[in-house]
Amino acid sequence: MTALSPDDPAATGVEIEERHVSYAGVHTRELAVAGTGIPIVLLHGYADSADTWRGVLTRLGAAGRRALAVDLPGFGLAQDRRPGPMSPQFDEFADALVDAHGPVVLVGNSLGAATSLRAADRDRDGRVAGIVLLDEPLLARHWMARVVRRSDYIRLFGLVGALPIPAAMVRWAVRRLVQMYIYGPGIAADPEFLATAVRSVPDMRGVAARARDAVRYARENPGGHGDPAVTCPVLIVHGAKDRVIPVAAGRDLHTLLPGSELVVLPQAGHCPQLDYPAEVARLVLDHAARPDGSQRAG
Repeated sequence: MTALSPDDPAATGVEIEERHVSYAGVHTRELAVAGTGIPIVLLHGYADSADTWRGVLTRLGAAGRRALAVDLPGFGLAQDRRPGPMSPQFDEFADALVDAHGPVVLVGNSLGAATSLRAADRDRDGRVAGIVLLDEPLLARHWMARVVRRSDYIRLFGLVGALPIPAAMVRWAVRRLVQMYIYGPGIAADPEFLATAVRSVPDMRGVAARARDAVRYARENPGGHGDPAVTCPVLIVHGAKDRVIPVAAGRDLHTLLPGSELVVLPQAGHCPQLDYPAEVARLVLDHAARPDGSQRAG
């Protein structure tokens, strides 16, 4: 596996179109590359954005495959979420994406993986032709997962948001934490991606809001995925060096989904698309080219 280097033709020779669109009434940003075949739709993780997929998008575009990545509700440049439960809003948004572009191959990281799996579980019309799940979080049972499901911590987050910590120090900490917990060991963080991370968590109020909603999402899904009835091809990818969601969760998901394939990337962290975009793009293309018809032209 090799990370996508700055001088790789796939990184510089493909144009990514940025456009503003709406799905399920949510105004958002979409990054897209032109090509043929069933669209590959890329969904990012919690507190992330479509920018996480730029390296993968250039590879898919270089391979001539049509693909798009979107900012999920409340993240990136998307419109804020409505008050109330989060999971139904992500589900509604994903269903609108599938309706607009389907049939599609859904590729998700973390929150995006959970959202993709839920969409495939609901699909009864063959609109989801395949799913690729990177570091899916809901089957995690380590100490961090147990702690966040224990309480809503509302009062604590109120105190955190009021702490008089300078925004510049928060931004420095965000960069450090992304390098330590999102990337794999020894892989240098992309400065442009770090800028998008800081945009997501710019100050202590942002820290409190992101932490609060992460706990809310975990508490909305205490049992994981139950017994999903997924009929499309499933590829599970997990970084062996993921410091957020242990690789055991990926293996448990593989057991939960009979017929699924599991690939463990030995040096990847929580976002393999950042660590090894070329390898992730190859896995996605191989999965989309399965002989069951998921590569038929759109």
